[in-house]
Amino acid sequence: MTLPARRKFLLELVKTKSFSGHESAAALLCAQRMRELGYQHVQIDKVGNVVGGNYDYRKDPHPDLLLFSHMDTVGGFWLVKHDEQGVSGRGAVDAKGCLASYIEAGASMMDAARAGRGEAASGAGRSSASPPLKLVVAGVTREEDPTSEGANHLLSYLKPRLAVNGEPSNCSGVTLGYKGRILVECHSSGSPMHAGAHAENPIEKTIEYYEKLRAHFPRHHAFDSVIFNVTHIDYGKRSELNVIPGKLDFYIDVRIPPSADIAKIEHLFLSSAPAGLEVSIIKPSFPGCELSANHPLARALVAAIRSAKLEPRYLKKSGMADMNLSMALGIPTLAYGPGDSKLDHTDKEFISWADYEKAVEVLEHFLQNPALSAK
Repeated sequence: MTLPARRKFLLELVKTKSFSGHESAAALLCAQRMRELGYQHVQIDKVGNVVGGNYDYRKDPHPDLLLFSHMDTVGGFWLVKHDEQGVSGRGAVDAKGCLASYIEAGASMMDAARAGRGEAASGAGRSSASPPLKLVVAGVTREEDPTSEGANHLLSYLKPRLAVNGEPSNCSGVTLGYKGRILVECHSSGSPMHAGAHAENPIEKTIEYYEKLRAHFPRHHAFDSVIFNVTHIDYGKRSELNVIPGKLDFYIDVRIPPSADIAKIEHLFLSSAPAGLEVSIIKPSFPGCELSANHPLARALVAAIRSAKLEPRYLKKSGMADMNLSMALGIPTLAYGPGDSKLDHTDKEFISWADYEKAVEVLEHFLQNPALSAK
């Protein structure tokens, strides 16, 4: 089956392993495709982000719009498959389908940029005129890593007026908000003893702490609620079931809404620990974020979705994305992209060609909206 160039690019991107911290091959592939599509000043920066635009963003680091998504994936790679319906493989949904759609749609602004500069098809006759919309498209590194190193570095030298972060929303979804994140590291200690002895038990301390936290934050999945879960535990040995372990180490992942005071939540987790249980917050923590549905950026994306004959849906997610970082810097940001986010981080990632193509169509409509330009 011969694939159109747009689909072939996505397939090759999904085939390219790019676990967090090892994205260089994916970056080279994206850079090659950007150059094929006419992007200017394509570069791979010092932390491995791939960046290109329709103007010289190195001299003017204030684009009207930044489209950015991540190249890295969580672990677990398997044979990539494709057929007439779509492509399956690690990262197909989270978030290579998004990144590929951004790169492909951004190409529609390259001709507009040449026209804005008064260039002929051959590149002759340059003028100093700016494109109608100053656009930068970027693939960033380490989004799945707690550091979000790629987005942090990108936003240290680019200062966009508006941004859209590539995360799956099923083509018609406009993600207005994400919860923030606190990562709590805990160490419970006691004395290893025979199970028949009367001794401090790190497991019991852990249960006491957990129940105290759960009293503050009952299980709830509303966007305005605090959600926490123990995500890793290390203690004891299965071969020593008659021994009270001397220590228990565990981690708690806490998701907080934009309305919550992050400092107060951190203090509660620290102050609730019983004696013999050490608790620390792994920095940085990330605040939640939310953009108004009435913001011009949201209205422009909704209009584009309708132009593609889809019915827009507003979403607020309990996960976290690089959108949290850009919003914390005061950059109005939405998240958008093809794919079903329920498949994120699972072994069932699959994106249909139809959704991928539809997302490109939506984004091409979106980039034509004059409300995005500062002019």
